[in-house]
Amino acid sequence: MGLFSKEKILEVLAPVDGEIINLSQVEDEVFAEGILGEGLAFIPKNEKFYAPIDGTLVTVFPSGHAYGIKNKNGVEILLHIGVDTVSLNGEGFNVKVKQNKKVSKGDLLVEVDLAFVAKKVPSIHTSLIFMEESMDGKKVEILKKEGLVSKREVIARVVERSS
Repeated sequence: MGLFSKEKILEVLAPVDGEIINLSQVEDEVFAEGILGEGLAFIPKNEKFYAPIDGTLVTVFPSGHAYGIKNKNGVEILLHIGVDTVSLNGEGFNVKVKQNKKVSKGDLLVEVDLAFVAKKVPSIHTSLIFMEESMDGKKVEILKKEGLVSKREVIARVVERSS
């Protein structure tokens, strides 16, 4: 690192209370194989899901199961709740936000009836993906790879070095 190098660090918070698991354990190969980008997954223990970063909601699926948030530094994350949850057409999801609006870390995105959803889909595993196309020149550091986690706990960071 040169004398004038700078690091921009984006802290990423846990979006839900629960257990962190390896992304490879998610029963959806698009996420498990890292096709969209690297990340981690959760077994949610709470029905409230929060914004893990500050940014703009570039995607809010009408079904309420997935949220894309883009930070001012260009990093985009995808929070995808459950496996095959799009098939529920919004049943069990009480969305609290609107697409193209700004959110701050810790803002409530959605409340999910986990008991209902768990009976209807293969899994409630929730993926948090760092979208590959937004990561040019940036590095993801996963700080917590397994175990119990509380919402709003720092679980990862994205580091961008510039000179």
